Amino acid sequence: MTMSQIEGYTSLSYLDRRSAEKYFWFIIVNVFLGSIITGTAFQQLKSFLEQPPTEIPKTVGVSIPMKATFFITYIMVDGWAGIAAEILRLVPLVLFHLKNAFLVKTEQDRQQAMDPGHLDFATTEPRIQFYFLLGLVYAAVAPILLPFILVFFAFSYVVFRHQVINVYDQKYESGARYWPDVHRRLIICLIIS
Repeated sequence: MTMSQIEGYTSLSYLDRRSAEKYFWFIIVNVFLGSIITGTAFQQLKSFLEQPPTEIPKTVGVSIPMKATFFITYIMVDGWAGIAAEILRLVPLVLFHLKNAFLVKTEQDRQQAMDPGHLDFATTEPRIQFYFLLGLVYAAVAPILLPFILVFFAFSYVVFRHQVINVYDQKYESGARYWPDVHRRLIICLIIS
């Protein structure tokens, strides 16, 4: 979000949209392409050096199914554990009790200490789109990944529906200005797959 503020944007909705776009590309390049290309490069370094440059995309394409186990582990560790952490909200719970024990003097202070915060669209939405990309890419080449994606999306639906309705207090309403950016990134996921 700080990078978007340095760019000169001031509204919270636009800062969230720009930050989400940056984070989406960061995940795609570092996690998806980085793991596939580096895994391929280290496993097939000799063939990379001996083959012509036009054959490298084909070699990378062949290596995508070999990375399915890495992404299954990634979904379980980052996805499932992230959803569990979202529903538990341990950090806000600990912060509330620390504030309540040491800083609260009045009832108004107690209400401010209980502030649930807002859903951070800049990080949660690109992660969900990344899992959508993984589901698209691996649906045909390694369908063993699909049940893990399905469980992630089922948990995400239940948890985020609960959090948005019952827990979070949003700072702004964007009036559906977020949707074109979400749609653009979903189309990019379709193109990449």
